[in-house]
Formats: sequence, structure tokens, C-alpha cells
Amino acid sequence: MTAFFYCPAAKAQTPVIEYEPDESYVGFNEGKGWAIGGQFGYDFPAGALSQNYRVTPTYGIGVYKKIDDFTLNFNINHHAYPAKSNAMGMVDNRFIVLGFYFGGAYDKLITPFFKFYGGLNLGGWLKRYEDIYNYDDECGCEINNANFYFAPKVGFTYLTSSHIGIGVEAKYNVYITGYDYLTDTSGGKLFNSVAATLILTYHF
Repeated sequence: MTAFFYCPAAKAQTPVIEYEPDESYVGFNEGKGWAIGGQFGYDFPAGALSQNYRVTPTYGIGVYKKIDDFTLNFNINHHAYPAKSNAMGMVDNRFIVLGFYFGGAYDKLITPFFKFYGGLNLGGWLKRYEDIYNYDDECGCEINNANFYFAPKVGFTYLTSSHIGIGVEAKYNVYITGYDYLTDTSGGKLFNSVAATLILTYHF
């Protein structure tokens, strides 16, 4: 006599679906490749910086290199904080920031076209401002001051079939300075802001 056994549990098993990055990535998410991109967003002053300065647009360009599960980046960005109306004449009315930084992020592919990432930027920022206490008409009354900068970041990128990446990134910026821009006096302080940025990249 031959016995047959029926096990309903065997039907409950779901096969594991594995995928490879689509060919439109041109190898970028396979652990190699380059991308170039532009950024546009808004920087929201926080803490002490928000007491005297308002939200401002921010612009930037960047180069990206994929290495296995990580993406490295080098960026330059620019923004200028406008002083609040109740702070005019008490702080720098012209607060121009030029940032330059390297960064890295760990990538998590959700689909062959869509990824989340998290990482950190490290670099410097050059602050150009007017010396509101200098009344000498002979001077230019502008001072440049370089400082250290870092920013944790998170974001996502969707890559279209035309090699164009569309992404959104959020950063918490921390500026370390040897000058107190809140009171225009010497003395180091930490300033911070939150930036939300749209990033367009071309992958090749």
C-alpha cells in the first residue's frame, strides 16, 4: 500500500523575489559609476540664528561617486540669510554663505529605480558679511570668515529611464564658528538650520 501525505503548509511558502538594478542605471547602483547634479531648496534658520535671520533659498552643484552600497559626494552651495525687520541695523544685514563639503551615504534600494539613503556631510563654510560697526568710508567694510560645518542627512532618489535622478534631501546643518554673528562680537558659537532640497542628477 502506498501512502500519500498532503501538507497544506507547503503552499504557504512565498518565494523570495530578488532583483538587479535596471540597465538604465548604467552601472551606478551596481557599485560603480558617476553622477553630476544640481540642488535647489530652502534653508530654515534654527535656534539662535532664527532670532535675527529669515528663511532663504539655497542653490548648489555636486559630483557623486558610487562605491558598492555607498555614494560619495562633493558639493558647493550658496545662500544668503536676510535679516528680520526687527533686527535691521543690529546685526549684519548681508549674511552670505558659501559652503563646500564632502559627504557619504549608505544606500538602500527599495526597487531597481528607487532608493533611500542616510549619511553625513563634512566641510567648511565661508561667511561674507558687512562690518556694521565700521564707519570708515574708506574701507570696503566686508569681512570673510571660514568655519567648520557638518550635517546629518537623509533622502531618496528615483532614477528615470533617461538616466535623470529626481531626489529630495533633508539636512540638519551645524555651523561651528569662532565669531558670534548674533551679536557681531568675537567668541565661538554653534549655529544650526534645517534645509530641504530638491536634487536633480544625471547618471553615467
